[in-house]
Amino acid sequence: MPRPHAYFSSRGVALPPLRRVWNAVSPWLTTMTILLFWQVSSDLSSKPSLFSSPTAVISAWFDLAQEGILWPSIGASLVRVCSGVALGIAFAVPCGLVAGASHIGYAVIDKPVHMLRAIPFPALSPLLIIALGIGEGMKITLIAIGVFSLIYVNLRDGVRNLDPKLLELAQAYHMPRRTILTRIMFMGALPSFMTGLRFAIAVAWIALVTCETVNSSTGIGYILSRSQQFSRTDQMMLCVVLYALLGLASEGLVKLPERCVISWRR
Repeated sequence: MPRPHAYFSSRGVALPPLRRVWNAVSPWLTTMTILLFWQVSSDLSSKPSLFSSPTAVISAWFDLAQEGILWPSIGASLVRVCSGVALGIAFAVPCGLVAGASHIGYAVIDKPVHMLRAIPFPALSPLLIIALGIGEGMKITLIAIGVFSLIYVNLRDGVRNLDPKLLELAQAYHMPRRTILTRIMFMGALPSFMTGLRFAIAVAWIALVTCETVNSSTGIGYILSRSQQFSRTDQMMLCVVLYALLGLASEGLVKLPERCVISWRR
């Protein structure tokens, strides 16, 4: 059964106000419990500098903002992730459609992509530095590689799991091959594509940590590397929290177009 909206029950009846508040707050109870445990553990620790509390992390936020490095770094990281995700999608969509729809395409594309998925980001980074230098191109390409493989696999499986009757009907009406790829295969595999996109964005933030530690003067990874050199655990914890919050926000942004483009799924 599809999940009902937070404001309505499964029968379409409006929920009472207290129930609406509970539905909005309940997903955050575990997070708030973790934060409370984190704060109490830091207060009871014999070495609070080694286990920075949430209040210390908030102070580090204001310190970096006053220094003028925080917001430019967040902006630079966002640009790199968005560029890498866009580049990965641009290559993954046609490859996933071809590999899912064609036996020849599957034989040509699938094995190299799976081998690429198995290579860790730190192993790819030196090769990309030699090939592309240490500029933004290397960073965006590394993120795109991680995004590409996940979207490709999910889209390929989505195409291969389509109902064969849809393709037989399209062939019976002599629909153009391009229309079959875009209007039937891609639209039918769209739920799998959106699932792959959500995982790919999480991997993009992981790849960002690797690429921003290489000759970067801005970025969350640069702040993380700098704070490690000066043993600023509060700033290191702030970077970890930023990665978590930005990853959560990215997933939330993906849900917005997902509700629109595959509203029929509900």
